[in-house]
Formats: sequence, C-alpha cells, structure tokens
Amino acid sequence: MKNTYTLLHKYLPQKSTVLLMVGAFLCYTGMYAVRKAFLAGQYLDLEFFGLDFKTVLVISQVMGYMFSKFVGIKLVSEMTSAKRATYLVGLVGFGLLMLLAFALLPTDFKPIALFLNGMPLGMVFGLVFSYLEGRKNTELLAAALSATFIFSTGFVKTVGVWLMQDFGVGEYIMPFLTGLLFFPLFLVAVRMLSVSQQRSEEDLTLRSERLPMNARQRWDFLRKHGLVFGGLVVVYVLLTIVRDFRDNFMVEFWAELGMQGSPELITYTEIPVAVLVLVLAAFGVLIRDNRKAFNYGIYLSMVCCIGIVVLTWFFERGMVSPVWWMVINGVGLYLPYILFHCLIFERFVALLRFSGNVGFLFYTADALGYTGSVGVMLFKEFSTTQVTWVNFLGDLNQIAGVIMTAVCIITLFLLQFKSKKQHELALNT
Repeated sequence: MKNTYTLLHKYLPQKSTVLLMVGAFLCYTGMYAVRKAFLAGQYLDLEFFGLDFKTVLVISQVMGYMFSKFVGIKLVSEMTSAKRATYLVGLVGFGLLMLLAFALLPTDFKPIALFLNGMPLGMVFGLVFSYLEGRKNTELLAAALSATFIFSTGFVKTVGVWLMQDFGVGEYIMPFLTGLLFFPLFLVAVRMLSVSQQRSEEDLTLRSERLPMNARQRWDFLRKHGLVFGGLVVVYVLLTIVRDFRDNFMVEFWAELGMQGSPELITYTEIPVAVLVLVLAAFGVLIRDNRKAFNYGIYLSMVCCIGIVVLTWFFERGMVSPVWWMVINGVGLYLPYILFHCLIFERFVALLRFSGNVGFLFYTADALGYTGSVGVMLFKEFSTTQVTWVNFLGDLNQIAGVIMTAVCIITLFLLQFKSKKQHELALNT
C-alpha cells in the first residue's frame, strides 16, 4: 500500500499543480475572450478607404498587440511576483473597456479602439507563464496554458457566432458581451494563480533559478547565446505568422470551403488538434535531461514542418478533404508553436543554466513574430494578385515549412558546435 501511494504521489498531479493548470487555462481563456471574440464577425457591410474592413480591424489589433510585445521585453522580464495579479486584472480590464468603445464609436474610430484593445493584452501571456516557468513539471503546466491557443480561440469565436445567430446580438457589441461573459472566470483564475505554491528546491535544481532581468543581463544573454537563440526566433516568427493568419481568418476559410452555416466546426475541428498537441507537448515533462528534451522539441517541430508542406500539396490536388486539411494543418502548426511555449524555450534556459527568465525570450520572439504577422496581412491586402484566403494559407504553409525545417537543422548544428567548444574549454581549464 505504501509503495502504491508513493507511485501515485510521484506521477499524479498534486493539488498545487492542478491549481496552476486550471488557473492558467481559465486566465488565458478570459484574455482570449477579450482579444479574439471580434473575429467571429465578418463585417461585410463596411469598407475603410476601399480596404476590407475586417482586415483593417485585424491589422489594427495585431499592431497594438505587437507594440505590447516590444514593451513586454522590458516590462515582463523585469516584473516582480508581487505586481503580477494587479497588472493582469488591469491589462485585461482595459482591453474589455476598449471593446465597449469599439461597439459605440463611429466606423472610422473602430480600428483605433481595437488597436488600444490589443495594446495591453500582449503582455498577459508572459505574466501568466511567469507563475509556471522553472518548475520540474513546467511542460505539464504550460500545456494547460497552451491549450487555450487551440481550444479557447475557437470556443470564444463559437460563443460570439451563437450570440449573433441565436440571440440577435449585433456584430459590433458581440465582442464586448463575449468578453464580459468570461471576465468573472478570469478574475477567479487570477486568484488561483496568486495563491499557488512557490517553486521548490527540486525545481531550482532541475531548471535553474528564474529571476527578473535588467537591460545589462538581457544584452549579456544575447552576446553569449544570440546565434542559437536567433535560429529559434526565426522558426518561432514563421510559426507565429502562419498560425496567426490561420486563426484570424478561420471564419473566412470555412466560408470559402462552403461550411459557413456550421459555426460549431470552429470548435469541433480544434478539439482533436488540442488533444493530440497537448499530449505530445506534455510528454516532455517525463524527459528530465534538458538537452534530450530540447532535441525532442526540435525534432518534433521538424516533422511537423515537413508534414504541413506535404499535406498542403495533397490538399491542393484534391487528395485530402478540407476538414482533414484544417485538422492536420492545425496539428502541424500548433504542435511546434506550443512546443516553443511548453518546452523549447524553457529547456533552452535550463540547459544554459542561465539565471534569467523565459519571458525575455518569449517577448523578443513574439515582438518580431507579430511584426511579421502584420507585414503578411498588409501584403495580402495590398497585393495585386487576387489570391483566395485558402490558397494564401496554403502558400504560407509550404514556404514557411521549408524554411523552418532548414533553420531547425542549422540551429541544432550550432548548439552542438557551441556545446563542444564549451566542453573543450572546460577540459583545458
């Protein structure tokens, strides 16, 4: 009986772990309701100086979100634990108020409201992740947080569509009402994170201590590890661009594929994606060796990159159905994207034994990723070629997939070369 209890205690999530997992999931879902609900509308009745109005709205919000990522490089990496909860409530609360402004302001000012809505929300992930990083089970905790990237983004859009279709809610007030529905859960989730257990001595031994980083420490990290980190950033930027484009125009993709009358597809097709991705990502918690876990993440990312290239080629030739393409394409994009959040950046810091925090890595990569996302949307909008949403996503998949595969190989080679040099230097001293 004692041996059975010991095994259960070792392998089953403890109370503090469950509290962190549920808190992280609900907290980021509440943020997604404030950020993503407006995407449930198509806004076909308006134009903005001859441009597609929804594209203008998406670009406006992403620009605000991108701006906050640059601010987050400093703010999140320097944030102390005592201020996290206050900042979380203030940032998401301000974003919710901007959705009310979006509903009430005249057409020409609605993009400004969404820009201001996006500005604070880009810092939420880093603040939530700071509760989770540097623990022996960070992959498991981060998998719960990352589930929101797949499941919650579809769920809040489904709620938005239901409000419009079943309750007659207008497109412009729908985002505020959706965010308001989720806000109480968000407040409960912040409380759950705030009372969570502190990191143990075992956590610090396995993953290194996580401390705020000032400007000098950030530059020191880039000077020592910038080349390998740069390769990781390139892959992450491309993943962000393709994943963000797929997510922002999901309603348009389904409309082009002839399934606009089935809003539940937005959620149903993301559920198998979420389950498969999170199981594979959370498996990393079982790999104690940081180098092996890092390599696991990179190798799996390479398989996904090759997979989306091949799958899209089959889809374009009618050999794969639209539903299966969206599901498997979601796995191919979200798995490496979530591996960066759950495992790759976390184990990279632990592997280097660097006493900083993952927030700096995330926000440097995120800032550049959303800059690229804005650039791609502007290119799509102003391009003279009339490419459909589905075909444009297919082109992005294939181009990004090839580049990411090549960069992953180069990054592994650079890290191996760097480790070999450090080992030789240690032997000589």
